[in-house]
Formats: sequence, C-alpha cells, structure tokens
Amino acid sequence: MPTAPSLADRTRLRADPVRNFKFQVQLFHSDAKLQTQIAEMGFMTVEGLSMNTEMVPYREGGWNTNPHKLPGLTDFAPLSMSAGVFHTKPGMWNLAKQMFSVQWGQGTIGFGEEFRYDMAVRVLDHPVTDGAASGSTRDTSGSIVAFAFYNCWTASVGFNGLNAMDNSVLIHQMTVHHEGFDVFFGNADAMNLRHGATQGVLPASR
Repeated sequence: MPTAPSLADRTRLRADPVRNFKFQVQLFHSDAKLQTQIAEMGFMTVEGLSMNTEMVPYREGGWNTNPHKLPGLTDFAPLSMSAGVFHTKPGMWNLAKQMFSVQWGQGTIGFGEEFRYDMAVRVLDHPVTDGAASGSTRDTSGSIVAFAFYNCWTASVGFNGLNAMDNSVLIHQMTVHHEGFDVFFGNADAMNLRHGATQGVLPASR
C-alpha cells in the first residue's frame, strides 16, 4: 500500500515552481543623477533571458560519417523590457538619449565617461503577504532567484501608438544589449546580490 509523502516533502518551497509575475528590476549606473532616475523603474515584462553557444562543425578525413561538433562563441539575447509611462519617470528615455545624443556631439557624456550599466532582476517568493519579504517596500529579503546582467547599454526605446478610440495606457519598451548574465538560486544569494558602490559593478565574478 503506497504511503503519503511526508510533510517535509510537501512544503511549497520544494513542491511549487517559482512564479514569474512577482519581480524587481534594479539598474546600476555610474552617473549619480541618472541613477536616481532609473533606480525605481517598475517594469511589466522582462523578456530575453537566454544564452546560446554556437556550434562549429569540423570534418575530418577518414571519419566521413558525421562531423565533429565543437563549441564556438556564446552570445546572449537582448533584453526587452516594457513599462507604463509616468510623467515623473523619464529614466528610460534618458538612457536612450545617452546613445544618440553622443553621436551628434551634443550629449552629456564626455570623453571616457561610462554609458554602460549593470542590472539585477530578482524574482520574489509568492504568496508572501507579511512584512518586508512581500516586496511592498522594495526590500529584497523575499528574493529566491536573481539574474545579474553585465555591461548593459540601451539600444532602443519605443512607445505604443496613440488612439482616441482606445481604452488603455501609454507603454514604452526598452531593448538592452549586455555581455552576459549569472543566475543565483536560493534566498541568501538572490537577496545579497547588491551593487558595489565603489567598483560600480555587481559583486559576482564573471
């Protein structure tokens, strides 16, 4: 006769997969003024959490049945992030202006100044409704999975269309290129992933 699983095996932390709808996004920029604009941008969606290593085929004489397959370059998909437009939060547009303003020589980035930034995406436990771990105060203590993205820069920003016959909100979307990411599993690692104020980078090794 089969036995029921023990209570330890039925806890939600072991049995329930992580939900994808409760998350925090933090951007870390070396420009202090811009950092205050982008630190608290709330996003509706974050897409493009993937990596891919290309295959290099090699054919050897005398071994004609199949090619050898070698690992090649590893690349990372661009991130696509969307959020509602708030007239008090111009950070996304100011990130985009760094790129195209510099090309015209009329921007705010001087010679040798940094336009790249790092970013952290923390996924929070759910359901948690009590205390700071609920995420209501931007606290990170409820984090259980975290993504750390390195050397990011904003490639594009777009807005959805305007329509007087519609009944919706104005949305803007940002595409971000980066040079790699790490994933941290577990509350301790995800919660303690923080921005290094001195180095200006996330404290995880690449």
